[in-house]
Amino acid sequence: MSDKPEVNKLPYIFTALGTLFLTMAVLHFYGYLNFVREEEGLLVAEFSLVTIGSEEAGQLQAKAANHTAECVDGVMMLHDTRHNGLSGLLVDSRQRVVRCNAQTVPSAP
Repeated sequence: MSDKPEVNKLPYIFTALGTLFLTMAVLHFYGYLNFVREEEGLLVAEFSLVTIGSEEAGQLQAKAANHTAECVDGVMMLHDTRHNGLSGLLVDSRQRVVRCNAQTVPSAP
């Protein structure tokens, strides 16, 4: 029989667990891993309609919002510019999809 000394596996186990927790912490820090309940995750932002020619139209801020919208397959998609990958359908207060006329195909980044 060989007289090889037995290798201590405890440092390997701690290294694997530490790497796992560090990876999860980095993903959570950059917003790729979110722990939210369903009630918290439904509402991204609230929007209101300002009609052209109303008093409210003159009181708009010059700074643009952190959202961009595009028309994909006849529905309005909303993208958050601060969080990469956060996108969704634009819906009204009754959870109905907002439709649009122009149909564009999104370009690959």
